[in-house]
Amino acid sequence: MAPSASANWTSYISSWGNGDESRCWADESYSQLQFTGCYVTYGSQDVTVAYYRDIPFSTDAKYDSKTFTACFSGGTSNGEWTGLATGDYYFKATDVGGGGLLDVNKVYVDTTLAD
Repeated sequence: MAPSASANWTSYISSWGNGDESRCWADESYSQLQFTGCYVTYGSQDVTVAYYRDIPFSTDAKYDSKTFTACFSGGTSNGEWTGLATGDYYFKATDVGGGGLLDVNKVYVDTTLAD
């Protein structure tokens, strides 16, 4: 996947399961991921998300995972990653409510720490 040209972007998630991943974008140092209007069906309400740096022709570098706990009744959850190397990044749902499906009305990625 080609990285997005813009630093910050907004999208949505529809019926993601374990292992589904976002598009790539260019990033460095800091990234914030926010889910607004988050729901999990057919499982618990927790969603674990991991950040990865895309490394062509090699194994992608995995950063720590965050557990988003407000994926019920349209809740909002937030995770931040710091100390990122310059590169192309994506996030992956590594555990969607123990095997459920994830829907998020608004996914927001912010790569500027200055907010």
